[in-house]
Amino acid sequence: MEILELTMKNFYQLLMIPVCSILLVACGNDTAQVAEQTPITTPPVTAPQTIGRMLQPNALIHIVADISPSIVFYRDGVGFDLVSGPVALENSALLNHLQNDYPDASGQVATFNIPGSEMDFQLISFSGVEGNTFSQRLYDPGVTRFSISVRDIDAAFAAVNEYDIIVDTTGGGPVYTQRPRNDTQAVMMRDPDGFVFEFVQSGNPIVTDVPESSNIYNARSSLALEERERSMEFYGDILGYEAADPNTVIDAVLLLEGTPEAVATSGRTQPPGSTNVWFFWEFSNIARTKREPNVQDPGASVISLKVEGLSDLVNKIDEAGFSIVTAGRQALSLNNNRLGILVRSPDGLLVELIEDL
Repeated sequence: MEILELTMKNFYQLLMIPVCSILLVACGNDTAQVAEQTPITTPPVTAPQTIGRMLQPNALIHIVADISPSIVFYRDGVGFDLVSGPVALENSALLNHLQNDYPDASGQVATFNIPGSEMDFQLISFSGVEGNTFSQRLYDPGVTRFSISVRDIDAAFAAVNEYDIIVDTTGGGPVYTQRPRNDTQAVMMRDPDGFVFEFVQSGNPIVTDVPESSNIYNARSSLALEERERSMEFYGDILGYEAADPNTVIDAVLLLEGTPEAVATSGRTQPPGSTNVWFFWEFSNIARTKREPNVQDPGASVISLKVEGLSDLVNKIDEAGFSIVTAGRQALSLNNNRLGILVRSPDGLLVELIEDL
């Protein structure tokens, strides 16, 4: 009798049927037939588990006491494009957290586009809850440094100097920070709400798709750390920031900071999904105050990050001993098919993690 080749499917079926239920019928050159087969149920296909990871920066957020004058400053003074607002704050892990303790709390948000950056900039103010206002100091752990790249630093500085800003840079204006290597200039300030920001005019050729009609062509958020090794467990090991070893900050930059007596290190880092290089700063030889603000405190910064596999990411954060701020310590269902949770970096910075489902 000729042995016939079985298809893989028939072979699989034969393996699944008890021997006693199989009847092979040989009819000359006819194909062997399988009789009295037991019905086969195909095992369900299990989707691969999504590993929790950061996808890209979403927004830098400033919590302000009065949103209207803050909008005027960043629109008319700094020169950002107002995309929307002020409108009612929704779809926010910050508001959900507040409303757990303050059911009547509400918020307003204004969103700005940053030329040349994938990150938005947002101003948020809350009502129905009292916050404690504070002014940032760039060397305090948990403070964000909003670094804005401009083509003409003198024009940019003149525009914001019309408002109630504080200039921290020694000398009260732009200084050269990288001579004799190049002619980069910068000036460090605090906006009318007390947030740290700086203008930087590069001394190198500019490569950008942003039209020359815009003085601003990029911006990033750099962070002040309390202790680098612990911070890198959070930003590097869990969120996936790629960081270079830090360098000692030179005297010219310390003059820019307005901290000539301090010792500082600064290291480049690349957040996942970002076209911008951020910097991690760490100061010593100067009295520092770790900032751990409440969500509603004017002066608080928040970085909002887009992620996938949020539940898995939250488990990693929890297992590493970092603070989960959201009540219940689990991601909340937001509007528009989103999940969100609020955590805190080891430096005290509030971090919103958002997943689009």
